[in-house]
Amino acid sequence: MRLVMSALALSALAVMAPGASAEPVPTTTRKVVLEKSESGFRWTLVKAPVAALAPNQVLVHVRAVSLNRGDLEMLAPDAGRPGLVVASDAAGDVVSVGSDVKDFRAGDRVTSLYFKNWTDGSPSTDKIRNAHGASVDGVLGDYIVLDDTAVAPAPQGLSYEEAAALPTAGLTAWMAVNGHRAVKPGDVVLVQGTGGVSVLALQFAVALGAHVIATSSSDEKLKRVKALGARDGINYRSTPEWSKRVLELTGGHGADIIVDVGGKDSLSQSVKSLAYWGTLSIVGGLSGYDGDIPALGLLLKTARAQGIFVGSRADYLRMSAFITEHNLHPVIDRVFALEDYEAALTYMGSNAFVGKIVLKL
Repeated sequence: MRLVMSALALSALAVMAPGASAEPVPTTTRKVVLEKSESGFRWTLVKAPVAALAPNQVLVHVRAVSLNRGDLEMLAPDAGRPGLVVASDAAGDVVSVGSDVKDFRAGDRVTSLYFKNWTDGSPSTDKIRNAHGASVDGVLGDYIVLDDTAVAPAPQGLSYEEAAALPTAGLTAWMAVNGHRAVKPGDVVLVQGTGGVSVLALQFAVALGAHVIATSSSDEKLKRVKALGARDGINYRSTPEWSKRVLELTGGHGADIIVDVGGKDSLSQSVKSLAYWGTLSIVGGLSGYDGDIPALGLLLKTARAQGIFVGSRADYLRMSAFITEHNLHPVIDRVFALEDYEAALTYMGSNAFVGKIVLKL
C-alpha cells in the first residue's frame, strides 16, 4: 500500500511540476479571427495548430471569454486586420508552461490581461502598444499561448465566467474608482450606464462604502442597479440636465468621482456634477471620444480629469485581492456558446444588458 501511495503522490507531483502538462496537449485548436467583410470586418471560426511554447510562455485551456465594447469597435473598416485573433478577456486553466516560467504551473486557474507586457509602474508607448485582440492576437480560442507577463491568477471563488469579466472591464472599473484616489466611506461615486465597466465600478464603490448614483436611459435598468447597491438612480433621457439632480441628491456636494463612459455627449454634465476636488475618470466614448472638457468647470471646482486605459498587472493583482477580501462577484447578464458568437455580438450592440456578456467554451 505504501508503494502504491508513493507512486500516486509522485505521479501527481510530476503532473503539476513546471513544464509539465495538466492534460493532453492537442495539436489543433478552434479560434475566432477577424475576416474582411463588405462593411469592415466580421468574426469567423477557424481551426489552427496549437503554437509551440517559448521559454517565457504558458498554454491556457480557455473556458470563458467576456466581450467588451472594443470588440465591436474592431469590426470597423479601418480598425482590424485579417487573421487577428479577437477578444482580450479569457479565463481558464494552465495546461503547460515554458522552461523559464516560475510563477505558474499546470493546473493553475488564470485570466489573461489586456496588455501583453505592462507589468507595473506607469504606462509607456511600449507597454500599451501590445493589446490583446487589438494590436496583437487575442484570446478567443480553445487553447491559447500567452506570455507569462500577460497572465494573472484568477481570484479565488469566482466561476470561469465571472473571472473572464475582469481583465478589461474589471480593471478599468477598479482604476476609475480606486486606482488613483482612495475612496473613503461616504464619498459620492457616480457611474454612467449599466455595462460591464459601470456595474463593476458600482460594485467596487459600494464595497468601499461610497454613496453610489447611477445614470441610465432605462428605469428598469435603474431598478436592477439599485438592487446591486446604488442608492440613487437618474434617467438621463427624462432628466437631460442630470447634473442638477446629482447636486440635489447630494445636498449640493456633487460627485467625488465620476466614471464617464458616455464620451463627448456627457462630459459637460459630468463636470457640472463634480464636487470640489472631485475626479472625472474618462473611461469610454459611447457618443465619441473627441468631446470638449469644460476647463473652467474643472478650475472652479479645483477638480481633475483623468484618462483610464485599463491598467497594469500589478494593478490587477491589487484588484483581485480586493475582490477576494470582499467576496465580490461580477454580474453576468448572459452566457452564449462559442458557436453563437454572432448572437452575442448582436446582443452587445443592443445595449439591452446589465453587466457582462460571456462566451462559454
